[in-house]
Amino acid sequence: MSNFLEPAGMATRTETVEPAGHGRLYLHAALAGVAAGVAFGLLIQFALGRMTTIGALFTLGEESLVVGWAAHLVNSAVFALVYGQVTRLDGVRAHADGPATGVAVGAAFGFALWFVNIGFVWPVWLNAVTPGATTLPVPNLGAVGPLAGHLVWGGLLGVLFALLGRRP
Repeated sequence: MSNFLEPAGMATRTETVEPAGHGRLYLHAALAGVAAGVAFGLLIQFALGRMTTIGALFTLGEESLVVGWAAHLVNSAVFALVYGQVTRLDGVRAHADGPATGVAVGAAFGFALWFVNIGFVWPVWLNAVTPGATTLPVPNLGAVGPLAGHLVWGGLLGVLFALLGRRP
């Protein structure tokens, strides 16, 4: 049966695109991000001693271990969702799909996060919420401990994301 808006003899065919594949991509990204975030969080808390400082960013100056962990894990999941989007790019996709190359793509992403967040966002934000208590230079590119942590987080994210087989 023909629609009255169609030329005679032409039928309309409707195709449905399933968004479930993308939902799985985001779920896998978030899971990989939180798992990598736990490893990075342990490094932040015990090796760097800065988890309460992360809490201070979100309490406007009041150091908090619980808020620090919650904020860190939420940020890990959110940035992992961004990573999932980046891996959909044609030039990145093939490299992000394998665990061996995924670790490199993830580490590069972790480096980019460190450069932007620790180099610029962190010092501006921390200096604003804790005036006088701490003064970090902008850019803060000498932060080697956080760099190592972001590389670990990114590498783990890349490996776990690839292992989850997140492609729709």
